[in-house]
Amino acid sequence: MNDKTKRYLTLLILALGATAIYILPYLRWTYYDPMREALQLTHTQFGTLMSAYGIASMLLYFPGGWMADRVSARKLLTFAFASTGILGLFFATYPPYNMCLLIYLLWGAIATLTFWAALIKATRDLAGSSEQGSFFGLLEGSRGLLQTILSFVILALFNRLGGGVFGLTWAVYIISALNIVAAVLTWFTLEDSKTIRPEASVLSDIINVIKMPVVWLIAVVVLCNYSIYIGTTYLTPYITEIFGATVAISAFIAIVRNYVLQFIGGPVGGFIADKTGSTSKIVTYCYVIALVTMVLFFVIPGKSSMLSLLVVNMIVLAAAIFAMRGIYFATMEEIKIPAALTGSVVGFASMIGFTPDIFMNPLAGHFLDTYQGITGYKYLFAVMLVFVILGLAASVVLLKMTKKKKQETDISLDAN
Repeated sequence: MNDKTKRYLTLLILALGATAIYILPYLRWTYYDPMREALQLTHTQFGTLMSAYGIASMLLYFPGGWMADRVSARKLLTFAFASTGILGLFFATYPPYNMCLLIYLLWGAIATLTFWAALIKATRDLAGSSEQGSFFGLLEGSRGLLQTILSFVILALFNRLGGGVFGLTWAVYIISALNIVAAVLTWFTLEDSKTIRPEASVLSDIINVIKMPVVWLIAVVVLCNYSIYIGTTYLTPYITEIFGATVAISAFIAIVRNYVLQFIGGPVGGFIADKTGSTSKIVTYCYVIALVTMVLFFVIPGKSSMLSLLVVNMIVLAAAIFAMRGIYFATMEEIKIPAALTGSVVGFASMIGFTPDIFMNPLAGHFLDTYQGITGYKYLFAVMLVFVILGLAASVVLLKMTKKKKQETDISLDAN
């Protein structure tokens, strides 16, 4: 097996683990009723489990970044996948509420303390300097494809076993086993990182990262992208309530928007970025596309005859979002952020960038509850438009900085 084939195979294994590690804590999205029945929880207790997961995750993004710069990604990812799977096997016994709460806290801690930054660092190490966009895009696309395949396979098994608690138990067993398999494969295929710095000062890294304007720009790009993404999830009820689409049509469109475009948009964005030689340029173009589509959301009348135009506009927006999401961390290589600081940068940018989990859904809910009909959605679109403009501004500045950095590098090479 040649080096390039091995690197792509390793990337696919990482994508498998990166998919499986999130299915267990988010299983409630698909199997809400059988899970609540199996655990014998109230709706409030069930909701509290996800709150515990979210809080643990948010608090540990930055510490997870520090750890990724000090411990090999191979060790961190193997631990993350294996421990998630082992906890899943225990979860399949449906323990008491307090133990479930502990499991969700641990799942949240594992996902950000030992997994997320390590995954980004491992991907950056796997890719060559001219392959960053392709590898990050393929990681995003593979996750989307595997998520779709695994979701349908597990659903088919769940139904084949009669649904209910029995079917759910086997679904949890299989997902847990996939995590453990990903751990074993990761240990034997991923090489130890050569850019770890176990002796580096944590305080020094924090100061260095916070002082870098480019890191703040990446964080803003991530925050705006994620805010817009969360906003697009409300296009599902928008299509049914305002345009009169059936629930089945709306659900089908949502699957295309959330899954199909993920495994298409990520790789396409990555390959285009590598072909053009500038990831930040493609991120900027994607924000321009997002700006046009958001303006069209205000212009398209809420009539059933305009549904086709609305769906096309929504698909274009979703494609731009996933293309960006697949490559925005690849800008680290272009802007020449030291490889040894990759984890800290990812941790800091993620800590800021994923805060929309805290405010976007309550804000959207407030608009839709307070303002009836299309008015509530227009207010939501206005918020999304603000994030598009802010993200576009940040990406333009980032693009200018990468061009300046490239010019400085070219001048330095010419001088030598």
